[in-house]
Amino acid sequence: PKFDKFALWCEKFPLLVGNPLYIWSQIELKEVFGIELKINKSNAKAIYDLANKFLLDNEVTVNYLLDKFNVEKICPCFSLLQDISYINKNDRSVPSLRGDDFLLPKVTFIEDLGKLTNTNIDSLTSYLDALKIRISEFYKVGCIFSDHALDNGFVYYLDDNQNEDRFNKLLKGELSSEDGLKLKSFILTCVLGIYSELNMVTQLHIGAQRTTSDRLKKLAGPAGGYASLGNSVDIVSLTNLFNEVEKREQGLGKIILFTLNPVDNELLSTLAGSYSRTNMSSLISQGPAWWWSDHEYAIKDVLDAISAYSVLSNFIGMTTDSRSFLSLIRHDYFRRVLCSYLADKINSNSLPYDEDDIDVLLTKICYQNANELFK
Repeated sequence: PKFDKFALWCEKFPLLVGNPLYIWSQIELKEVFGIELKINKSNAKAIYDLANKFLLDNEVTVNYLLDKFNVEKICPCFSLLQDISYINKNDRSVPSLRGDDFLLPKVTFIEDLGKLTNTNIDSLTSYLDALKIRISEFYKVGCIFSDHALDNGFVYYLDDNQNEDRFNKLLKGELSSEDGLKLKSFILTCVLGIYSELNMVTQLHIGAQRTTSDRLKKLAGPAGGYASLGNSVDIVSLTNLFNEVEKREQGLGKIILFTLNPVDNELLSTLAGSYSRTNMSSLISQGPAWWWSDHEYAIKDVLDAISAYSVLSNFIGMTTDSRSFLSLIRHDYFRRVLCSYLADKINSNSLPYDEDDIDVLLTKICYQNANELFK
């Protein structure tokens, strides 16, 4: 029964002191449901009843939550083949394109893409043309973000002019693992070029070790939450990728880098200066701490890295990649951590206290920098 599961959570909750779940859960309970009871075994029934009464008395819809948290734009992930015909670019909710499935596509994906774009895909060139058609359709309904995972062990291969042949092998089911990685590198290069041409923002989530326990994968599914931090990113592969895209006619577009491994914070922050461009602040920039690092300790680590190796006022601020709309409270959590971070720096004389400068900094990080992307 649902209550038994909730009661067990409440019983174990006091053991989570120090974990971000301990803070997030209490903020969600207070800010969404107006309940300020301590979360523990003895209060489980009272919290459960009060929360259900709140849901009965109020029409708690997605829009209700977006209004409550003052959300202007939200960008849920869509795959390339999902229906977007009902989306208007002026809607509050517009798609973010999750692109992992088309970098090394299955034959069934290619067939479906061909039908969707009314394209005969029989070569790598025609496949890339179909991708551009479909990505452009996403852009027309307000999609400005793409999202690709560069998981642990990411290696980038320079083009050797053999990728048309590799794509033909893929269509026949004869592609080797090594050739698959080389083809994937080439398609990634071309796709980043398409995003740049459309003025879309590429998000690269780097370093997840998704394969750990086969037992848990079988029990919870491929996205069961049991992944781990990976090794430090291969910086040569990453910079070769950017360099190859930059050399193309459309040049390099806006890219936000998210690292799962905190050891890469300083490394990624320095890349902001490696691809600078006139009249463009932070063409490549480091994104906020995410997933395993979505907590005070790692957030402050990212702030330190960007402050020391890049420009903090260009920081994009918080993003929430959780599937739960209640997780919007993590933006509030981030703002508290950010203000605490700056206050500590000021009190230790590491930063001068200038109210006007601090106000500009906070406004840019918490709102303006993200808002500028939608213009």
